[in-house]
Amino acid sequence: MITLKGVSTGYKINKSQKSCRIVHSLPDLKINAGEMICLIGMNGSGKSTLIRTICRLQTPLNGSVYIDDANVNSLSDKALSKKIGVVLSTPPDIDNITANDVVAMGRYPYTGIFGKLNEIDYNIVTASIHDIGIEKLSDKLFSELSDGEKQKVMIAKTLCQQTPYIMMDEPMAFLDYSSRIEMSKLLQMLTSKMNKAVLLSTHNLELAIEMADKLWVMNTSGGFVECTPGKLLTSSLLADYFGSDTANWLTQHFRFEK
Repeated sequence: MITLKGVSTGYKINKSQKSCRIVHSLPDLKINAGEMICLIGMNGSGKSTLIRTICRLQTPLNGSVYIDDANVNSLSDKALSKKIGVVLSTPPDIDNITANDVVAMGRYPYTGIFGKLNEIDYNIVTASIHDIGIEKLSDKLFSELSDGEKQKVMIAKTLCQQTPYIMMDEPMAFLDYSSRIEMSKLLQMLTSKMNKAVLLSTHNLELAIEMADKLWVMNTSGGFVECTPGKLLTSSLLADYFGSDTANWLTQHFRFEK
């Protein structure tokens, strides 16, 4: 599991640790195998900051992040890359390389010093491309793809990495409706059948409530709560964190769905 102990997220204002802006001081948290956690909150609530902190892309201002009892700071880059796959909200700018080659970069932690892929690696690349349904994009230059297509390629790269933990920051932001449904089914398959742990930030509250095992809810004032989708819908939390209009609409929506 991934464990957060006494973690405060935020930013250093300058090089001095004494001068910093704390975004959230979090309770102790765990991400378990086979679990889908959706991280929800308004813009500016600190969702991306939390994901970046867990992935060691950002240093916690206080506390520590552990993966299977090892402090993330004690792991080499390759060792960490075998544990956590990351999909950020904005696809990277990569020129003169095909989508297939970008997906194959997910095998980096498993290759030798020259980065040469073997037959097993190539089979995993092919399977990852198939699982995401991007065979038609495989030979196209990554730089020529749409934002939505790029994001699908980055998700395939993460699958190719074969990590037990996957962190995703708004991975469906650029996907059309049908692609979002396909992606949600894939993510649920990863947790239920492959026992992977997925932490996913999203603005799509309906999707989060429908597919999450747990919700991490944040606000811009440093508020944080961990709850189930059912508790969010049947308590004051929804109105407290998203406003009464959003709460009324969602509760009516899910009452109608039932």
